[in-house]
Amino acid sequence: MSKVRTATEVDVFVGAQLKFLRKSAGLSQTELANQVGVTFQQIQKYERGANRIGASRLWSLCQVFNVKPGRFFDGVEKHIAKANSKSSAD
Repeated sequence: MSKVRTATEVDVFVGAQLKFLRKSAGLSQTELANQVGVTFQQIQKYERGANRIGASRLWSLCQVFNVKPGRFFDGVEKHIAKANSKSSAD
């Protein structure tokens, strides 16, 4: 039996970083998808955090944007702490 996976806060954060980098570079989802060999729908899922970005795909994205992999995680600790404080306040 397969377990349905929901997006984690890290997936959502990394997806937001991807969207920021893509828009900063002036690329459409389709243009970026063509550069890394996926569909634009896959880029949409990455940006929403619905799909996790695998290591080899993350490396391809780093090559497109000329950034180090750590760039996608800059600030993730603060994001998680904020998300955790919101959920504990509910």
